[in-house]
Amino acid sequence: MKRLPLATQLLVLLSLAISIAFIGALIVTVLAQRSNDQNARDALVSNRIQELALTLSALAPESQPDFVRDASNNVTTIAMNAEPTVLKTSADSRSQMLAERLKEALGQSEVHVSILSRAEPNRPEDPRNFGLNREIILVSVQLGNNRWLNFSAREPRSWYTKTQLQYLLAFYACSLLFVLGVVWVFLRRTISPIEELAVAAQKSAKGDRSARVPEEGPLEFQQAAKAFNTMQERISQFDAERTRTIAAVGHDLRTPLTSLRIRAEMIEGELREPMIDTLDEVAAMADGLVSYARMGQSENLTQNISLRALLAKLCEELDVPFHAMADPVITAGPVSFSRAIRNLVENALAYAGQAEVSLSVQAGKAVVKVEDDGPGIEPSLLSKLFEPFVRGEASRSRETGGAGLGLSIAQEITVAHGGELSVINKPDCGVTAIVKVPILGT
Repeated sequence: MKRLPLATQLLVLLSLAISIAFIGALIVTVLAQRSNDQNARDALVSNRIQELALTLSALAPESQPDFVRDASNNVTTIAMNAEPTVLKTSADSRSQMLAERLKEALGQSEVHVSILSRAEPNRPEDPRNFGLNREIILVSVQLGNNRWLNFSAREPRSWYTKTQLQYLLAFYACSLLFVLGVVWVFLRRTISPIEELAVAAQKSAKGDRSARVPEEGPLEFQQAAKAFNTMQERISQFDAERTRTIAAVGHDLRTPLTSLRIRAEMIEGELREPMIDTLDEVAAMADGLVSYARMGQSENLTQNISLRALLAKLCEELDVPFHAMADPVITAGPVSFSRAIRNLVENALAYAGQAEVSLSVQAGKAVVKVEDDGPGIEPSLLSKLFEPFVRGEASRSRETGGAGLGLSIAQEITVAHGGELSVINKPDCGVTAIVKVPILGT
């Protein structure tokens, strides 16, 4: 239940609540109807017996058998006998109450009542469509010496017929569907802002500072959306300021580094080469800072380009194998996107000495894989690879890489194109960098 979407959970809980309420209301209704039916049936039997007793008392003895025969029907049996059918009133309260009512109405001291229930097969010709369970009301009233009026009425004990139950179930189903439909529309209108906020938060987590949420829906969601948009705006301003600071630092470092290198070249002895190497590394870091700060600026990222052609040209320049299983068209900036893939390939060449690029389409996205057969990356570094100045190996050797900004730049460019970048170790050896970007029209 906890793993289901919120809308599904609410619909399930609402369905259970409605079902329980319906069953409870049905039970209360059945009990109330049962009580009313029993009271009405007892009153009807009492009135019928009073009428029969008065009529029989007024008739001549020789006319009574014909009257009794004519008064009987398929649910009521009436007889005049010398002995009572019911010898003693049953102990249940209903039989006792009916017997007292008849005694009071007829002024007879001998009235015996017994109410039974038994199962009988339903008769097709019975227009009242009684259920299998029937209630038998037996009454014996003494009208004189050796003259007993024996009355038997068979009444239905089921308080709903099959047709009525079908109607109730159909009414319940239609009501449930109507209520759930209305609630579903309400939930979609209510939960849609939450889903939009979740999508925007995921984009923000990947570095997309342009993600915004419409400030619509209920008041609480409007407040949450406004807070999120304000947060995004402040983070975007912070990133812009950070970028300007990095660019300024990288740019300002170039002049003193150039001056120091010139002076280092004038030094003679064994300290000359280590100093020049260190200065070159710092200069590479400064250049990386400038490149990182200027990444994606002044380029239109909305051009429609053939990814296969772009990668084929890049792989030809870098002299690495390229395999394309599709030719997707993406919306991108060709220079910046090419630079992102170039950084991945150059990383593979620097650390493994070889690389291989492949292109495919999966789930509406173009998938670019850059693979190598190198030593792989330490698992502890995988989660930090996209941070600036983090490299895939602990040393700062210039033979194996630059300042550690290549993956950060590739990540920023990929996110700017609405995609995602991941780096994983291959099962045997080597690393696979995977870039996924939306295809045009998806």
